[in-house]
Amino acid sequence: MISDKSSMAFCIITLSLFFVGGITGFLNNPLYMGITFVAYLMVIVNIVLIKKSDTDDDFFESKIDK
Repeated sequence: MISDKSSMAFCIITLSLFFVGGITGFLNNPLYMGITFVAYLMVIVNIVLIKKSDTDDDFFESKIDK
């Protein structure tokens, strides 16, 4: 799907869209809410579908064993 850096960027975009939309009142606009919802869904789908690589676990286990 998307990489970790891209996922972090979508999280920041989603947070800023909710923050700006809440302050300015744009959350009442259906188009703005749709864009925010799509960004939110991309983050959630990425969390569910992306599998962590085995190299991350091997890295930490090798450091502990030494």
